[in-house]
Amino acid sequence: MLANNMKNTFYVSFLLAILLVLSLNVSISAQEKAQPGDLSVKEASELIKKHPDDLLILDVRTPDEYREGHIANARNMDFFGGRFDQDVSELPKEQKILLYCRSGKRSAGAAEILRETGHKNVLHLHEGLEGWQKAGLPVEK
Repeated sequence: MLANNMKNTFYVSFLLAILLVLSLNVSISAQEKAQPGDLSVKEASELIKKHPDDLLILDVRTPDEYREGHIANARNMDFFGGRFDQDVSELPKEQKILLYCRSGKRSAGAAEILRETGHKNVLHLHEGLEGWQKAGLPVEK
């Protein structure tokens, strides 16, 4: 009887530990996505539709990735191309800019650089082009 109680206590403790780890992981993921200027795919799509003329869309992937498919009217500015800092310094500081990459990691770094260089209206598609395509939204080649 005592052995059964110990087993039950062990299983309950084990399940609670798993639930705790999972909830912490979800909480950390939510915090990573909750950066200022982060947009979901839906929000970015709506923004592009509503403000096509006053929005600069920057694809910060490599030129080869860009040629494979990109969001319509996006300008390619390779984050790892060696000229990124110089190229972004030439952009108007008040320009509304939407950044994206494949998964959201490079563009998060690019957004930080833009903000550090005084750009006032930097937005970030945190799900990247992968999220865009998973949502069934179009890309150009």
